Amino acid sequence: MAAAFDPRSVPEALRDARDALAAQAEDAGLNATHVREQALVDGWLVRFANSRAKRARCVNAIGDGRMPIDERIERAAALLAAAGLPLTFRITPFSQPQGLDAALAERGFVAFEESRVMYRTLEVGTAPASALPLHEVGPREFADKAGRLYGDAPERIAVDVERAVSFAGTGIRLLMGERDAPVAAGCVLLDGSMAGLYGVHTQAEMRGRGYAATLIEMLLQRAQNAGARYACLQVGAGNAVARALYQRLGFSDCYAYWYRAREIE
Repeated sequence: MAAAFDPRSVPEALRDARDALAAQAEDAGLNATHVREQALVDGWLVRFANSRAKRARCVNAIGDGRMPIDERIERAAALLAAAGLPLTFRITPFSQPQGLDAALAERGFVAFEESRVMYRTLEVGTAPASALPLHEVGPREFADKAGRLYGDAPERIAVDVERAVSFAGTGIRLLMGERDAPVAAGCVLLDGSMAGLYGVHTQAEMRGRGYAATLIEMLLQRAQNAGARYACLQVGAGNAVARALYQRLGFSDCYAYWYRAREIE
């Protein structure tokens, strides 16, 4: 279970909404997790899909709105409850209205699961050769096989297959190893000049062999060839192993986000 934390511990630089690249990365992340099960509630994008991505089953407060905050909270809670999901808010530097995080804290919502969005500029380079076969696949096959690699339940995989197929932009999706039973998977989804890196995962018993780094470099090179100039990703703030890998690959922190709920998920 995730632990509660105090958002005041997040460096001020990672809570700044003025960075244009940070805003572009935030848009790319929301576009990548578009789902059918969503509704607008006075400027809040409420998503209630049974998806692996938590951004697809929470409140993304993207607009200021006009109605009282308690009314908005009540309406958002009803949508999520009808889908059997807890009322969870995703708090970013761009959350509206200003002061939303403090308002939720006053109402008993606990902060948890701090994450960092990291980004880098893409530069011309040569990706390393892969020791295992690489297969570029379509969205349906990727979501299905990657979901099984993650260990997701069939009903969650079905939701993510639908989400992947409905993505309107360009995606590059790689499976590493045997196509029917990959040892690693990852994809990039292009959003303008930004390439979002998602779903990178390696079988537990195959970690520490450099497969993830090779897969990421392959994806970034293909994204640049497709016209991307920047890359971004999301990672848990406490995931030291993954963060160290991403830093070695040239990524640095761009901004932080976290979740708030009355009970930690």
